Amino acid sequence: MPGDVTGALLKHATPQTRDILRDLYGLNDSMATQYVLFMKNTLTGEFGKSITVQPGINVGEVIWPKLVNTLVLVGIGTVISIVVGVYFGREAAWRRGRPFDKVSGSFFLVFYCMPTFLSALVLLMLAAHYFPTWPVKGDVSDGYATMDLIGKLGDKSQHLLLPISALVVETIATFSIITRSALIDVLTEDYMTTAVAKGLRSRRVLKGHAMPNAMPAVVTVVAINVGWIMSGSIMIEIVFSYPGLGFLTWEAVQGRDWFLLQAAFMLEIFAVLIANFIADMMLFKLDPRVKA
Repeated sequence: MPGDVTGALLKHATPQTRDILRDLYGLNDSMATQYVLFMKNTLTGEFGKSITVQPGINVGEVIWPKLVNTLVLVGIGTVISIVVGVYFGREAAWRRGRPFDKVSGSFFLVFYCMPTFLSALVLLMLAAHYFPTWPVKGDVSDGYATMDLIGKLGDKSQHLLLPISALVVETIATFSIITRSALIDVLTEDYMTTAVAKGLRSRRVLKGHAMPNAMPAVVTVVAINVGWIMSGSIMIEIVFSYPGLGFLTWEAVQGRDWFLLQAAFMLEIFAVLIANFIADMMLFKLDPRVKA
């Protein structure tokens, strides 16, 4: 991207003034020097201060409340998506070729191909048209501070409903398609034919034999997508002006707030690493072959 933070802070300043500011933030140093300094500060827990979004405030203090908002949004949305998506994927695979499979498959394929911002915008327009009093931006109302506990929970839930719905619509299709594909592969195995030939009830075959063998593949892909959801919520937060980590990242990009961006990207990277680590640990429990 062209430009740097000096252009955002001093739009009409002279080149000499900008050079002074670049020296102050170490932007005139070589990339290698900047990287070494960044790693040194990171290892000591020093991420610097926000430059343009909240000038002079430590990056940690700026990010923490936004991170909490994003974790609430992503956490609730992901749990709903996994539970519902895996259920529909399981049922579609078990009823492969039947009307349920064809209808659900077509439905989820449409949402799988739909961009995140588009589904969010559609929900926003529908809510604004049919429910004009429903909150469509922010995370709380103006009088939130004066509400009692029940009122605060209700207000927070109202503001979360649309962003969570947009996130669920986007991710539920992915989990459903993944589960269906993995389960269909398992259902074609010889031991599944043997289980049916032994006279076991169909639901027992599905839950006791098919699903446990399909879960390792599902868990692996779900973990990758969970890490992506953390950064993929940026578009949803922008559309609904939801004050989370994604919206904060967008503000930092616009203001060339390098220190804030570095910390935000690092958190998103950690989200991917942690999700994959948890998936690896779960695979040890789900698939005995991994231990070997």
